[in-house]
Amino acid sequence: SFREKVMKFLVFVLLVSQCSALTSQQCHHCEQTSCDCSSQNLREVPAAASKLITELDLSLNALETIMKDDFLSYAALRALFKLDLSSNQLETLSSGWFQNLTSLHYLNLLGNKYSTLGQGNLFLPLRSLKTLHFGGPFLQSVSKRDFSGLFGLEELVFEGNHLQVFNRGSLRQIGPISHVTLRLSGVFHRDLAVVRAILLDVVHPNTTVTFTDTQFNKSLQMFPLHVAIERGATGLSFKNVNMSVSACVQLVNIFSGSDLTFFAIEDSHIFKNEEEVRLHHINLTSLDVIVFKNIDINVFYRVPELHFMQNILTVVRRASMINTMLFVIPCQSTIHFSDLEFLDISDNIIGDLTLMEMMCYGIGVLLNLRTLNISKNILSSINSKLFTRLEKLENLDMSRNSFDSMPSTCSWPASLKFLNLSSTSLPEVTSCLPQSLQILDLSRNKLTVFSIELPLLKELYISGNKLGNLPDGHLYVSLAVLSIQDNNLAKFSSKNLHDYQSLRVLEAAGNPYVCSCDFVGFVTNDLMNHKTVVRHDLKSYICDSPNAVRGERVSDVKLSVFECRTALAISLLCLGILVLCVLIAGLCYKFSVVGLNEGDLGGGKCDNFVKIRLRKAMNSRTYLESPHDEDHIPAFWQSLRTAMKTSEIDNKDNL
Repeated sequence: SFREKVMKFLVFVLLVSQCSALTSQQCHHCEQTSCDCSSQNLREVPAAASKLITELDLSLNALETIMKDDFLSYAALRALFKLDLSSNQLETLSSGWFQNLTSLHYLNLLGNKYSTLGQGNLFLPLRSLKTLHFGGPFLQSVSKRDFSGLFGLEELVFEGNHLQVFNRGSLRQIGPISHVTLRLSGVFHRDLAVVRAILLDVVHPNTTVTFTDTQFNKSLQMFPLHVAIERGATGLSFKNVNMSVSACVQLVNIFSGSDLTFFAIEDSHIFKNEEEVRLHHINLTSLDVIVFKNIDINVFYRVPELHFMQNILTVVRRASMINTMLFVIPCQSTIHFSDLEFLDISDNIIGDLTLMEMMCYGIGVLLNLRTLNISKNILSSINSKLFTRLEKLENLDMSRNSFDSMPSTCSWPASLKFLNLSSTSLPEVTSCLPQSLQILDLSRNKLTVFSIELPLLKELYISGNKLGNLPDGHLYVSLAVLSIQDNNLAKFSSKNLHDYQSLRVLEAAGNPYVCSCDFVGFVTNDLMNHKTVVRHDLKSYICDSPNAVRGERVSDVKLSVFECRTALAISLLCLGILVLCVLIAGLCYKFSVVGLNEGDLGGGKCDNFVKIRLRKAMNSRTYLESPHDEDHIPAFWQSLRTAMKTSEIDNKDNL
């Protein structure tokens, strides 16, 4: 019939739509405003999951091509800010993909298979673009038309290890760029003229240039960097590079006398080679910040050419030498570091004796220093006298050393506001702590109690210890932030928090809480309305006891009246039992009275029986007197037994 045909057709349409939905690829890691679709082996762009999506990560997939309308659903949102297409299989690029993505701020195209940037004007629609990552192992050429209409970039990352052709001026039309990162290792070895052309395009006054993943074997490879200095670059950085000593020395010769304010070498290896390069006179009056981080120098003490690094420290204000196998800075050198305000020498092999040498045994050096980080070294004692004369020192980080103990008294500069002694194996603290502190970090130690009065302290971090109670709030009248996670706290109350006059933030998750009725009620009711804000969700507060609720969230525990009000419950139970007993006694009394009354009405037998017994006892002639003589006592007891038997016989007869 016609009706059956219509129903079959509707069922067919429904099945086709369901199959289409199942076969189309979707992103399964979307949150409110972002979709992380990376590493899902996607072969096509998934549809927009929400109207609120502003970030889309499609990196590390199998995208080979993108259709013109694939981003149409995202373009309709008018709010897609970030798009990551890196590490796919894209062989061609098209400006049509981005036709309507006018709000896009970030675009990453690295690590694909394209050899050119399309037919030109690729980025023309992206009027709001601020960050662009492009290039990869297959990129062969860059032309002027590739970047037509693109301007206003703030950050550019360019990978062109196998680049063969670069038309000068291709990137110049973009205009000034603040941060430029170049990965051009192959070009540095093959054609330094191409490197120079690229630098001429991307470097402007106030540009910071970073070279990554590059091998600098010879000093000659550093000559294109003259262009960066001449065009007014203010920052020069090298990350994950291999650099010969001769190349390093030549680099210093190049930027000596320049306007460079920032210089860094990070995650790199410096090796000795046969080439010798003489170091010129160093003039680095403009240099403000220097960073040496995670540098591996083979047999560093046999490389006297690198002593220039010591001279650099005499002019900079901020210096970092992190994980560089540094073990000492001679006092004779430290005396000249008069401009240093920030010094980070963490993650090295500085010990107690070499620190004393660096600080010239406390006579007074580094007098402008405001921040000193000597964490993660091999220090074993706290020697405050080394810092007493540093009247501008505000921040001192000595964490991740192994102190084991703390002196009873210390002498710190009055300016010290921040002290980090976390992860130092301290079993206790003493009055050595400076009274001027505003922020103190004692996390991950072995403390069982903390009771040092610090009236100016605003933030206290003591997580990862063994404290069983909150510190006395009366000792910390200015404390606003308290972090006491992962300790041995069993409970705390509203009174404990009220003792802190200024406390605004509490972090106390990860403790073995005893979920008593008072504590559960406080956490679920009073704490939510308290002036103190509890950081981290209350879901992180877990019961350790009693056994019935172990492992449950404190906020989810529901205790019965008998568990919460045991004394009151027992009192009520006893009262109920007493009332029941009184009621039963009253009923018994009532029914016994009724029974007696019924006996009287039945003929008065009970009354006659009582009268007969009384008359018999009164008329008895038996009279027994207690003998005074002990010899007559047996006869007395025999007479008494005889009289009782006679009385019983008479009673039976009368009945």
